[in-house]
Amino acid sequence: MLRANRITKIFNRQTIIDDLSFSVEPGETVTLMAPSGSGKTTLISVLAGIDPDFSGTVETGTRQQGVVFQDPGLFWYKTVQENIAYPLGLRKIPWCRNMEARCREWMAVTGLAGFEGHYPHEISRGMKQKCAIIRTFLCNPDLVFMDEPFSSMDQASARLIIDHIHALHPHITLVLASHSLNQATGFSDRVFQVTQTPISVFEITTP
Repeated sequence: MLRANRITKIFNRQTIIDDLSFSVEPGETVTLMAPSGSGKTTLISVLAGIDPDFSGTVETGTRQQGVVFQDPGLFWYKTVQENIAYPLGLRKIPWCRNMEARCREWMAVTGLAGFEGHYPHEISRGMKQKCAIIRTFLCNPDLVFMDEPFSSMDQASARLIIDHIHALHPHITLVLASHSLNQATGFSDRVFQVTQTPISVFEITTP
């Protein structure tokens, strides 16, 4: 679950988020939809605990959370396989047969099979985004924030990824930020649409 209570974020004397409160139930997939430049990435950073400089409170009550950033953030000197496995080493999660099988399955679903030995400069932007998604979900989170995760993918590829996430993690809570109405309505249980800036209230709809 996710509870945001009276969040206010000011940056360079400009109010980005103003007294915002909302909640997401366990197991829900919701999309925070707003135009580019309206503060979605800032809101995701606050909710995920990356940006602590705000007033109000955020409660998650989760065992493990993950973040898929808008910038995939791959190491240029590591291969696709090495980039995907990197967070596992940081969290001391062993690369066992089960993990290897899960990774192969993800690679097949995303169309990355055969690119394990490639470097970031050798693959497309969409493929880089897929790498970032895989490495997040291999760590088995129960809450994931995703900032424009499908901006460089077609709708069919994004649909396959969302379906695979729900098949592997049926009780996962997903919070996606997007500027695309098609993606928001296609993947979400609810859409939280920004109706004014600074972000202070959502118009909530059920697709």
